[in-house]
Amino acid sequence: MITEEQRQQRMLGIGGSDMPIILGLSRYKTPYQLYLEKKGIVSTGDEMTPVDNKMTNAQEMGNILEPVVRDMFAKKNGVTIETPDTIIHPILHFMRANIDGYIVEWDRALEIKTSGNINEWGEEGSDLVPLTHLVQVAHYNIVLPRDDANLATLIGHYGFLYRQYKYIQDYKLEKIILDAGSAFWDCVQKGEPPPPVNQKDLRLMYPRHNQGKQINLSDDVYTHFNKLTEVKAKMKELQEIEEESRFKIMEHMKDGECLVDVTGRPLVTWKANKRGARTFLLKGEKL
Repeated sequence: MITEEQRQQRMLGIGGSDMPIILGLSRYKTPYQLYLEKKGIVSTGDEMTPVDNKMTNAQEMGNILEPVVRDMFAKKNGVTIETPDTIIHPILHFMRANIDGYIVEWDRALEIKTSGNINEWGEEGSDLVPLTHLVQVAHYNIVLPRDDANLATLIGHYGFLYRQYKYIQDYKLEKIILDAGSAFWDCVQKGEPPPPVNQKDLRLMYPRHNQGKQINLSDDVYTHFNKLTEVKAKMKELQEIEEESRFKIMEHMKDGECLVDVTGRPLVTWKANKRGARTFLLKGEKL
């Protein structure tokens, strides 16, 4: 659990949770979006506004469960765990860490996770953890600096499952982290944003058009334009096929609720909701 002061400290450097984003491993944020946060701004499409640091529900639940996992780790291993303030690398001051715990007896960091898919984790006691977590812990090892670190996780998809893992220093990974972190922070310091990687980045980067400005077509973009028009045409054709097939099935079903095969296995449902409107669904299809 980080404090408001630690949140402000995050603006002054790169933390462990930033590193997966910088390496392009995050599903939720791009390097350009992180750059905007480090500069203290976000784009709404109309104007640049201060960063909003409100927590999500998942983050709030993580904050509630983190002390529970910390206590479990301490009791299971007979160790004392402290929660230090922001740690700054002794030389590279932009490299920072807000660790979930410091294991006093073992002189190493503890990282705590309270969500995720159990299938992404390997055998307990190993270093087979999701890559984003591995990168985060390796970052902490650089900042402290230490050789090893521990992870504890509490996954609650199918009841609460507690597990422990260990990170053993990986020099190649830590060099990748150092190089990428240095390059990103150089962008922040110089005010030179990293390149966009998706459409959201471009919408943030160019929130307004330049009235009357025309752009000449290049050979590379011409290729992508042709691909786009071909895909759109195929999508239209497939949509027409889909509509015809749905019509034929609905025509066959009439007032039937469910279409089944010769074994009685449900294939399609066509049910009326509370408002009386019928919804056509293939087996496995979601509303």
